[in-house]
Amino acid sequence: MSAGSIVRKEDKRDVRAVAAQVLTTAFDAKSPVGALLDKARVGLSLRDQGLLHELVLGTLRWLRFLDFVLETAAARPLSKIDGDLLPTLRLAVYQLLFLDRVPSHAAVHAAVEEVKRRSHRGATGFANAILRKVAGRRDRASWPVDSVDAIESLAIETSYPTFLARRWVARFGCEQATMMLAAGNRRARFQLTCLSDRYELASELATDGVETRPTELSPVGLDVDAGDPRETEAFRAGKIYIQDQASQAAALVPAPTPGERILDVAAAPGGKSFALLAAEPDVRLVAADASLPRLLRVRSNQERVQRRFHLVTAAGQSPSFRSNFDRVVVDLPCTGTGTFARHPELKWRISEGELERLAGQSLEMLVASANLVGAGGRLCAITCSLEREENEDIVMEFLDRKSEFELENLESWPELAPFVSGRGLWRVWPSESHDGFTVHVLRRR
Repeated sequence: MSAGSIVRKEDKRDVRAVAAQVLTTAFDAKSPVGALLDKARVGLSLRDQGLLHELVLGTLRWLRFLDFVLETAAARPLSKIDGDLLPTLRLAVYQLLFLDRVPSHAAVHAAVEEVKRRSHRGATGFANAILRKVAGRRDRASWPVDSVDAIESLAIETSYPTFLARRWVARFGCEQATMMLAAGNRRARFQLTCLSDRYELASELATDGVETRPTELSPVGLDVDAGDPRETEAFRAGKIYIQDQASQAAALVPAPTPGERILDVAAAPGGKSFALLAAEPDVRLVAADASLPRLLRVRSNQERVQRRFHLVTAAGQSPSFRSNFDRVVVDLPCTGTGTFARHPELKWRISEGELERLAGQSLEMLVASANLVGAGGRLCAITCSLEREENEDIVMEFLDRKSEFELENLESWPELAPFVSGRGLWRVWPSESHDGFTVHVLRRR
C-alpha cells in the first residue's frame, strides 16, 4: 500500500481509523512515520491533527509494552491474533493506559466499531472482550512484567528491543541506561531554528499565542512551551525552521565564521545548512545530496525560509567539485538511537546486523568526503547515534586510513566545553529536552 493511499475519504471521518492506517503503512513500507503523518493530517481539523500525532507516535513509542498487555489480556501470543486487528487494538490499549482524558467506553466503542468495519463478527467479540479487560485495569502498574531476565523485564516495561537495553546497560550502567530509555520515550517538543533574532521572534510568536524560551544548547534556537508554531505568521514568512536543539547545536561544532566555505553532505532536509546560516549568514554554503527527491525537499524548505545557497545532486564521495572546502559537514547514515523520541519507529528497525551495515556505509562516506577538505580544513562527522560502532570505531578506522587528518582539540572553544567528551569529540546525551547527537571534528594538516 502506498503512503499516498493513507488518506481515504471514509477515514477522514474518524481520526483513529487514519491513525490505524498510518501504523499499518509504517510497518508494511518501513517508511519514516513523519512523512506519513504529514500526508495523513491533510483534511483533518487542528484538534484531530494533534490527536493523530499523539496516537501514532505514542503507540509506536510504547509498542512492545502494548503488545505485552494485549498478549496478557488475550491469554495467547501475539502471533495468534489476527494481524489486521493489531493496529486498532494497539491504538485502543494506548488510549486506555496512557491517555487519561479518553473515557474507557469511548476508546473501547471506537475500536470495536473499527474492527466491525474491517473484520467479522467473531473478531468484534474478541476485540470487545480484550479491551474491556484492559479498561478494567487502566493503571500501567496493574500489568506487571514477570520475567526471570531483569534486562528483558526492563526492555518490556520501557518498550525497547531487549538487545538494545542489554547493550546500553552493559556500556553505560543501569542508572544511565534507564535515563536514556526514559528520554527516548518522552513526547518530543517543538524546537525552532531562528533565522533572525530569536528574542524578537519570541515576541512575534507570542502575539500568535506561541510561548517560547531560548534553547539551552543552541544559540539560535527557541523551545516551544505552548502553541503550534506552524500556524503562525513567522512560520509562513520563513523566519523559523522546526528542528531539535541538539541537531542545531551539532551543526555548529565548531562555530562557523564569515566567508567560510562549507559543504553540507547528505544535506536533506536542510537542517544543518539552516542552523549554519542562522548562526553565521555570511558563510558560503553548498548543500549536496545523492537523492534528487531529497534535494528537492531541501529546495522546498530553502524557498520557504528564503535563504539562498547552492544545491548539488551528489554524494560526499562524488568528485564533482572544482575546489575544496574549509569545512565539510557529513551527516553519516546511522541507526538514530539518539532520536527515538522524535522517531519511535526506529526502535523496531534497529538490529545488530543493521548497526554493522550502516557503520560500513558511514566509513566509506567519511573517507570519500575527506577528499573534499582543503589543507587546514575541517571534516565534521555528525550522527544522531549513541553507538560506539557508528562513532568512535569509525573515526579510529578513518584515522588509520587517512593519516593526514587528526582529531581537533575542541577545548579551544570554551562554549562547547560542557559537551566535549574527548579530543575531537562533542556529544550530548538524549534528555527530557533534546535528542542525543555525536560529532567528531577532524583537522586536515
